[in-house]
Amino acid sequence: MPWPGISTAALWIALSLPAGPPSSAAVTHRTRDNPRDGLVYVWISPGSYFTGCVPGDQLCYGRERKRRKIRIADGFWIGQTEVTQAAYSRVMGADPSLYHGSDLPVDSVSWPQAATYCRRVGMRLPTESEWEYAAYGGSAHLPRRPLASLAWYAPNSDNRTHPVATKLPNKYGLYDMLGNVWEWVQTAGFPAGEKILKGGSFYNSARDVRISNRLSAPPDLHHRDIGFRCAGSGL
Repeated sequence: MPWPGISTAALWIALSLPAGPPSSAAVTHRTRDNPRDGLVYVWISPGSYFTGCVPGDQLCYGRERKRRKIRIADGFWIGQTEVTQAAYSRVMGADPSLYHGSDLPVDSVSWPQAATYCRRVGMRLPTESEWEYAAYGGSAHLPRRPLASLAWYAPNSDNRTHPVATKLPNKYGLYDMLGNVWEWVQTAGFPAGEKILKGGSFYNSARDVRISNRLSAPPDLHHRDIGFRCAGSGL
């Protein structure tokens, strides 16, 4: 278990195979700078995709989302990268990270801290559906390139975070949707009162660094492999 002191009821991973692609979203790299934090945000057009476990997947644990088609009715902006320490310090006046570097993702951030940051820059945390939809990047499958070319995870990370945008992006031009740090989303976890984390981290093995994988944790948790990115409809 990666986080000592957290019960299995409070900390779980549900793994599934890649779900279907957005059905109507055109791949785009329309970007805009946010002057409040200095980060780049990417526009994700509306569309639909399938969440949840692929039928017949023998690796499903039973706590992943039920497979169903989800429509993303409204387009949204999402951070091209995870929030960096430079951006977090600029907005929040502090840096809680264990690992230090201006272009490293901020780590050890609780859900309330992440939500406050996003609010201060005129954004919010993405929903789990928005996060998954953006992470698939318009593809029917996970990228066919080796995972090591896309993500910092246990075999290549040296057990620490790495500068953002140093691995290949997905087809929407988003970096580090897999690996580096887990990312808080708005969605409620299980049991009640927890929140969902997505994407896996530098600490995790390949089986956990999947788009459909989800982790539930107390919102006040601070950990060295937890960060976030913001989303929103206006910028």
